[in-house]
Amino acid sequence: MRIARQLAGILATGYILVYYSEFLFWARVRPGDSLLEWASSWLVYSVMAFVFLSLLARFRVSSIWALFLAGAAFGWLLEGLVVQTTYENLPLSISFTALSWHALITIWAGWYALRRALAAGPGATLLWAAAIGLFYGFWAISWWVEPDGGVALPLDFARFALLTSLPLVIAYWVYDRTVPGYFAPSRSAEIVVAVLLALYFVVVAVRAAPAAAIVLPLLLGALFLALRRHGRLASQESLLTGPARAAPGWRTLCLLALPLTAIAFYSVAYLLGLRWPTNWIVYFVTMPLGFVLLIVSFVKVWRMKSDRLLTTPEGQG
Repeated sequence: MRIARQLAGILATGYILVYYSEFLFWARVRPGDSLLEWASSWLVYSVMAFVFLSLLARFRVSSIWALFLAGAAFGWLLEGLVVQTTYENLPLSISFTALSWHALITIWAGWYALRRALAAGPGATLLWAAAIGLFYGFWAISWWVEPDGGVALPLDFARFALLTSLPLVIAYWVYDRTVPGYFAPSRSAEIVVAVLLALYFVVVAVRAAPAAAIVLPLLLGALFLALRRHGRLASQESLLTGPARAAPGWRTLCLLALPLTAIAFYSVAYLLGLRWPTNWIVYFVTMPLGFVLLIVSFVKVWRMKSDRLLTTPEGQG
């Protein structure tokens, strides 16, 4: 029963991660997309979810700064290992999209902030969901001005947004009832996953992008040293520990404010005929921000002098 709960929690986490990293990013049905393709992406992200959750547990990640480093590991494994976009435009591609999207939006906003909002109450949930939905709609219209994008009708966007968001509501509900109190990294599973990722790195990633042989080990090595230091000094439980009681099921329905807000913004932009390069706006804001947050996170972790780490953003010094 415990194994089944852990598996369900990993799959739920995987869907939360694939939603923000893939579905929200692409914001439309692309040529070649299919349910099988989406399911395959979900499974890949579930493997990465296991790695991410294991990092949180092993290194007792209990601050948002250490969380950003774990999110950076998640992002660089995706963009530097599974695909090789990290090496396409060095050094800027170190941040976009591994730091500026995966660590910042997927992990900080989607996995962390929205779950905290769920625990805080319906008002906070609606506020955070609507804020992310507004960003979703703002980003989605960027594909209208991209050569490989196109202008999807509001109805088509609404269908895509709702189709992918309804499982997200279920994923948050399942996560709250499986991961906190049940997830514990398995050493044997970690070894198997590490070996498979290492083989993929040598056979696929390095051949596709030789720079990966130097860049990725350096990036992940720096993260490992920082997270290991955090794990040695932190005494609090990791962020995997949830509230005493999971948020009531009806509250997760407040998450529908996310796609509904995105659909509303998208529809208004369509009616007004807006053709804004919002992707460049997001890029010029989040790309440098990713580097800044990475540096701040390293400094915060390395300056730790005691095991008293606060877990709320308001308490970070």
